Amino acid sequence: MGIWSWLTGEPSSSPAPQKIEPAIVTSTGGAQTKQGDIVGSLNSMAFPQPLLYAALGGYASNTGVPVTPFTALQSAAVYGCVKCMSEDIAGLPLQIRRRTPNDGWVIDKTHSLVELFRRPNRWMTSWQFWSYVLTAYCLRGNSYVVIQRDPTGAPVELVPVTPDRVTVKLSTVDGMPWYLVNARQIGIGVWVPPEDMIHMKNMSVDGYLGLSPIACAQDVVGLALAAQQHGAVLFRQGGQVAGALKHPGRIGKEAADNLAESWRDTHSGVQNAFKTVILEEGMSFEKLAITNEDAQFLQTRQFQVLDICRMYRVPPHKLAEYGRATFNNVEQQQQMYIDDCLGTCTAQLEGLMNDQLLFDDERALYETHFDYTGLLRGDTIRRYQSYQIGLSNGFLSRNEVRASENMNPIPDGDKYQITAQPGQAGVGAPKPPSVSAGGEDDGEGDE
Repeated sequence: MGIWSWLTGEPSSSPAPQKIEPAIVTSTGGAQTKQGDIVGSLNSMAFPQPLLYAALGGYASNTGVPVTPFTALQSAAVYGCVKCMSEDIAGLPLQIRRRTPNDGWVIDKTHSLVELFRRPNRWMTSWQFWSYVLTAYCLRGNSYVVIQRDPTGAPVELVPVTPDRVTVKLSTVDGMPWYLVNARQIGIGVWVPPEDMIHMKNMSVDGYLGLSPIACAQDVVGLALAAQQHGAVLFRQGGQVAGALKHPGRIGKEAADNLAESWRDTHSGVQNAFKTVILEEGMSFEKLAITNEDAQFLQTRQFQVLDICRMYRVPPHKLAEYGRATFNNVEQQQQMYIDDCLGTCTAQLEGLMNDQLLFDDERALYETHFDYTGLLRGDTIRRYQSYQIGLSNGFLSRNEVRASENMNPIPDGDKYQITAQPGQAGVGAPKPPSVSAGGEDDGEGDE
């Protein structure tokens, strides 16, 4: 593999395209065949080749700071958002649920996908796999997973491929996207049909490729990086702003260079901060740059955290920004984080896995499901209060409560009982009607 191939992800030569056999989409062995040439690479703001951008100096924002998926991680806010989203979803239990005759759902622990989800491939755990998938999605706007199948068409391995090793092209026959993959785990110049690719994509303007949030908001990230660099340079120079030494007379170039070098050696750096300045021969010092107060340095850095949180729909409290958080609204913010941020990601993944990993005759009975119960756990008092509501109203059993608290089941603990009786002050008990003096209902409730 040459330098150009390493940077761009394209093969250095033009090998004869290989093609993965079309996915078997029914449990009876039927297959759908795709014919026709695959032409036309798609272009989008997805940073398809990050190594190439890095080699060329990055994609400069208006601040002059290069912004790529790699340099963006130097911003603590970007790093924090990506880490929160990827690790929180990676920690969710992924289940296979079976529909019951009464349109409910039960967890099926015997389905073949259970083992696949436990160990997606030979070198990654489930947590590592999903963390990488979401990291690529957050930074690049696209995440690709190739499905390896056995001769019966059942998925046996999920292979994530870095986005710079995948080129999306369209079929001239039906317009379906095909994926040209150049990765050692899959092969060089391998054509992957849409049935064998789980393609998670961000907001899209063409329906085929997702937009990278880093590329779309390069100035937002660039401003955060610029402010961060400004602070680093400020402390490296010992808190001294730029300025000019004014001499009443004329001095030569050599003397000016020596004077500037002496000034830097004496007063630059954190170790030299706050040293007393001694000026001779009538010289004076004049500041040429605005102060941090004038530039609103701290306010700028705080606002960039909020701006980057808007990009990813992550509540600021997840990044330890508690400026507007209180004990009363953090719980609501956590629910918003699950509904508006994580929920949209897992909903897309569930739909993709239902379509690509289940056979046609299974989709009416089974579905994949990310379980958010762990993230929704409150403190001990709130949990026990909610358990009491469920037990009293008969929609939770004692063994279900014990399972939620990682306790062993008890005998007769699977029964559902309603303990709140009408007329008693129990949760969910109906309010008795007001009765008049004659013993008849007057039709009006108590005030």
